[in-house]
Amino acid sequence: MILQRLATSIRKQDWFTVLIETLIVVLGVFLGLQAQQWAGENQTKATEAKLVAQLHDEIVELQALRGPVIEFRKRWSDGLDLLAVSLYSKVDGDMNPEECLSLAFASVVTNPTDDLATLIELESQGGLSLFRDERIRAALRDFLLTRARVRDSREGIALSVRDVFDRYPDLIRIAASNRPSPDDLRNAPPSDVFPSFECDLAAMREDAAFLNDFEWTRLVRNQHIEDNALVDQSLANLHSVLDKALGLSHGSTPP
Repeated sequence: MILQRLATSIRKQDWFTVLIETLIVVLGVFLGLQAQQWAGENQTKATEAKLVAQLHDEIVELQALRGPVIEFRKRWSDGLDLLAVSLYSKVDGDMNPEECLSLAFASVVTNPTDDLATLIELESQGGLSLFRDERIRAALRDFLLTRARVRDSREGIALSVRDVFDRYPDLIRIAASNRPSPDDLRNAPPSDVFPSFECDLAAMREDAAFLNDFEWTRLVRNQHIEDNALVDQSLANLHSVLDKALGLSHGSTPP
């Protein structure tokens, strides 16, 4: 309709009306584009807020999943350190169950889960550019880079770790015992959930090959523990940044 009036005014050489009609058209286009931009910005804000909330909740769940696994890995590494004292001591005695258990699980160096569903989703939605907060982008970049490096490191660790339980069946073996029922296991302390092992401390002290493999395994496991500590630290930093973005403090829940 307005274009018809504009054409009529031009034919009549009514330049004042042409000017007014032209301004109306330009203003209408400008307002339309501005409304579209506002709508786009609001959609971007809504998407970002949704992703931040999702990411925060997933990190809380991931930290809860990783925590017990990391604790067990640290426990077994500490047990190997205690065993080293027993191995190189000249004092006669038996190896305690914790040291023997740690030795049996010394080669377990699989990384605890470190995936976040929102990060997988981001790969199909524009990546980190969806976050306008530079602190969030920086924390995400740090986590992704740390995770990638640890995953690469894990490949080398898995190839080089020595499975002393498999290599030295005469020195460490599963003890024959009656396993508790599933109902009993639910209420059992952590040590009772694992099989019982028997270790020959005296023979280990005299076996040079075993001692070499033991020390190498301790070295590799320490790297494994340090790598996952880096992931946990990076994850904790990302958690803290998201808490600030959401206005949360420890112990509070998202609004």
